Amino acid sequence: MKKTFISLMLLLCPWLVMAQANKPQRPKIQGIAHISLLTDDLQNAASLFTDYLGFGQPYMVERPGKPTMMFVKINDRQYVEFTKDDNKQLKKYRHTAFEVDNAEAMRLYLQAMGVVVPDAVRDTGFGFKAFFVKDFNGNDVEFVEYINSGVLAEHKGQDMPITRISDSMRHVGWVCTDSAKDIAFYGYILGFTEFWRGGEDRSKINWIKMRLPDSKDYVELMLVDHELNQQELGLYNHLDLDMEDVAATKKLLDTRPLPEGCKPAEPQSQGVCGYGLSNVYLMDQTRVELMTKIALGGKPSNSTWGVPLRYDGK
Repeated sequence: MKKTFISLMLLLCPWLVMAQANKPQRPKIQGIAHISLLTDDLQNAASLFTDYLGFGQPYMVERPGKPTMMFVKINDRQYVEFTKDDNKQLKKYRHTAFEVDNAEAMRLYLQAMGVVVPDAVRDTGFGFKAFFVKDFNGNDVEFVEYINSGVLAEHKGQDMPITRISDSMRHVGWVCTDSAKDIAFYGYILGFTEFWRGGEDRSKINWIKMRLPDSKDYVELMLVDHELNQQELGLYNHLDLDMEDVAATKKLLDTRPLPEGCKPAEPQSQGVCGYGLSNVYLMDQTRVELMTKIALGGKPSNSTWGVPLRYDGK
């Protein structure tokens, strides 16, 4: 068996070296631009982010024949995008968007890597050019390049009040039905680097963290092994808000009005990763994770290694 393995590696090594040598240059992926979510009630979601979490007034975008959209500004380069869900779907997660320095170059790069891409990059009219592809698990992925026109550009440097509890969205997480496919797409093709994996039960892997190649932002692959209900979908498909002190933020939030149907910030707990954590939930059960920028003990806990859970489709 050992000889067979060594022989196989000797055969594969030249192919792997050649594949890396012929791999085209990837444009920079500069950070998480936004997470796109559906919501049954735009005004309720807006109230959670403004009245409770302290962010500025969202930008509403109405388009003839299309659902109304809303942008909640985290900082000049990061937003939470909401779209009115007229069909009351269980799954509220739509996609994650990554900022790139050149959208057309990224489109051509992905095409050269064998990914199906659209014929052209489009101007969204919101303040960025963009295009969509699907990752190997079938999830939509958007790549955006900011430009100097559109609603987001018009409000650059504005609407970031001191009342907001965070100025950065360091990570987003989504349901991962096959970790090997996501690692191939985000790791090999896009250059993300895995830096932590773990779970509530140290003998299993429930999530994998991968850092963007040109940013400190990262994504969490939330591994599942069963069909999910709305509560579970809202738990796993989530966004993060980073802050210095989650416990102090919890005390502040307790003094603010909470919109009907939303769940308030939980008392701070220490996550398996070692960071201080709390959760806030939108009316539709989508989770907003509050997380300390530094681990509570000053050092993150060790990563767990093992066989990732796999989705069996049953």
